[in-house]
Amino acid sequence: MEAPLAPWPPGARSTSVELAGDRVHVLDLGGPAGAPPLLCVHGLGSSTLGFGLLGPLLAAERRVLAVDLLGHGRSAAGTAAGNRRLIGRIVERVVGEPVVLVAQSMGGVLALLHAAEAPETVDRLVLIGPPVPRPTRLPLDPLLAARRAFLRLPPVERAVATRLRRMTPEEVVAQQVRQATPHVDRLPAEVVPIVVAETRERAARPDAAAAQAAQWRSITDTMALLMRPRRFRATVARVLAPTLYLQGEDDPLAPVAAARALAATRPDWQLEVLPGIGHLPHLEDAPGTADRVLRWLAAPGGRQAGDAGRT
Repeated sequence: MEAPLAPWPPGARSTSVELAGDRVHVLDLGGPAGAPPLLCVHGLGSSTLGFGLLGPLLAAERRVLAVDLLGHGRSAAGTAAGNRRLIGRIVERVVGEPVVLVAQSMGGVLALLHAAEAPETVDRLVLIGPPVPRPTRLPLDPLLAARRAFLRLPPVERAVATRLRRMTPEEVVAQQVRQATPHVDRLPAEVVPIVVAETRERAARPDAAAAQAAQWRSITDTMALLMRPRRFRATVARVLAPTLYLQGEDDPLAPVAAARALAATRPDWQLEVLPGIGHLPHLEDAPGTADRVLRWLAAPGGRQAGDAGRT
């Protein structure tokens, strides 16, 4: 039997906490004593490993934690609905004070929901390529609604589950990376083998099938939010925290046009479109991403000095 995967990056401290009956994995990436807390929330199919490059850079000025969502990494399978409450529980039980949320992809959607529902717990919000509704005036996006209905058909769910079971960890990770960015060559060489090792470890767990089902349900639950643009925008309107929105210009999963349309409803937010970057800015350009985040956090009111806040 292979040895369990060691915490990555080296020096990070791996712990588990019991939250609402689920074991949740938290990675402490360090930071100066007494520094303000920052909580990283990953996207669908990822884990705390996704912040193994960005986290240590942010830890130069912040106390940085990352959490494995339920059904991901080393957290219990849980349920998709449980992830909507997980951020609040981590902030209350683990952090104990308002945080800066740095949230990528689906994690960004969860962070938006949490920031709207519990604004007193969020100091600032950094969104990295969250999926958002397509620009439309319709109350319901018919194409997304039809796609969600198709994906929820039991034969479709079974076919996807069967295909995933037959794929090797290497194939699973390669597919995820190809779907996320056209700039695969930007990913540091050491990242992919570590993610493959965790994928193999996760697949060997007794709750692997339940975790996979929870991830699939997370996809359709997220689509249920995005297919109602007006309701989603109403949620966004309730976010009080200063917000930095980082969006890869070449993101195939969260189109830049949708990001610009949503950001236009919040002119107080700072949208930065990143040229030559896909869905994984925290991996494709961790130093550049860290620099943008830290400069923004250092600026009064959540804007960089002399920056108009739009790109």
